[in-house]
Amino acid sequence: MSLTFAYRARTPSGERVAGTMWALDRPSALAALRERMLVPFRLDSVAGGSSFGRFLPRRHSSERLAFFRAYAALEHAGVDFSTAFELLIAQARTARFGEALRAIRADVEDAGEKLWVAMSHRPRDFSDLEVAMVAAGEEAGNREDVFDRLAGFLERDERLRKRLGAVLLYPAFVVGGALAVTAYLLIAVVPQFARLFKAFDVGMSPVLSSLLWLSAIVSNPVAIGAAAGALLFGGFVLARAAATPEGARALDRARLGAPLFGRLIRKVGAARLSRVLATLLESGVNQLRALEVAIPVVESPILSSALERARSGIAAGKSSSLDEAFEAAGVFEPLLVGFVRIGAQTGDIPHMLSRIADYYEDDVASILATLPTLIQTSVTLALGVLVAAIVYVVYVPLTTLSSSIH
Repeated sequence: MSLTFAYRARTPSGERVAGTMWALDRPSALAALRERMLVPFRLDSVAGGSSFGRFLPRRHSSERLAFFRAYAALEHAGVDFSTAFELLIAQARTARFGEALRAIRADVEDAGEKLWVAMSHRPRDFSDLEVAMVAAGEEAGNREDVFDRLAGFLERDERLRKRLGAVLLYPAFVVGGALAVTAYLLIAVVPQFARLFKAFDVGMSPVLSSLLWLSAIVSNPVAIGAAAGALLFGGFVLARAAATPEGARALDRARLGAPLFGRLIRKVGAARLSRVLATLLESGVNQLRALEVAIPVVESPILSSALERARSGIAAGKSSSLDEAFEAAGVFEPLLVGFVRIGAQTGDIPHMLSRIADYYEDDVASILATLPTLIQTSVTLALGVLVAAIVYVVYVPLTTLSSSIH
């Protein structure tokens, strides 16, 4: 299910308006429209879809982290809403986020909307998870604690993303350098050898002939244009495929099945899911709503489909508990299912989800600690092979040419 609703309504003057909005459920959406002095005559739930783009990470998470952390501290200090938002707007790092905070303050102070409703109008700046948790905090009267939990979640998530990015940065630079050296050899060095062989009327070896043929292709503007066109077309086809549910699942299946990184991605997904559910349930969100909110947060079409099946199973009464629904989905890690089962038996699922999230995060941290060494070793071996190939390409033709001259 989706938190996005498409509406058609009339203003007090009778003018027709249409748009989309985020809400926790249909009654909340209707209430939010009425608070905006709109009379809805059509309200439909918009399926979130399974396109891969839906699961890409949201930008500016560090700015949202600073916002939630600072707002929790200001509320704890007893600062009123207007003054708190004035300070938060002044410290906004980007003009766009500052404008979003100004609009939220206006909706709350002038239109009388709740904070979570005002945030839900800006899905590009605040996620389902954040809106749902703020709503739960306002209903339970513990908004300060909820903002602290949100900041803690975003902090862990940002730290994990940075570590993963740092691990992948080194091999990306090395591969780029290797491709640049190879292109230089093909474009500048190989033709020089061909001219030398032709000047001394010496036949070229099959290896040099093949490289000369490849050099001619690489140096040809038409070939370069065709290759660029093929890459652009391939990227376009891939993007269109990723925009479909089947294509998104196929790409995600390939990603999860990748050697080494597939296992890491699975563990990251399990850690995020456990942490999100624990954070939501601790904040007073019920299980069905927590599963609904977690669907886009896990950033995996396959996991999101499993969450949808689990939620539907609980809602329809096919599964009597969360662990039963997870087990029936057939995708989630057995350890995660086991911890949820123990939590259901002890009556403390959020605590067990936090424990399993800690375990997966520690496991991911240990993998990321050893991964750079493994990648550096692999890249060093690959560079050794490349150097050997360069030496062979350069030395063998020189030897052939020297022996032919003598």
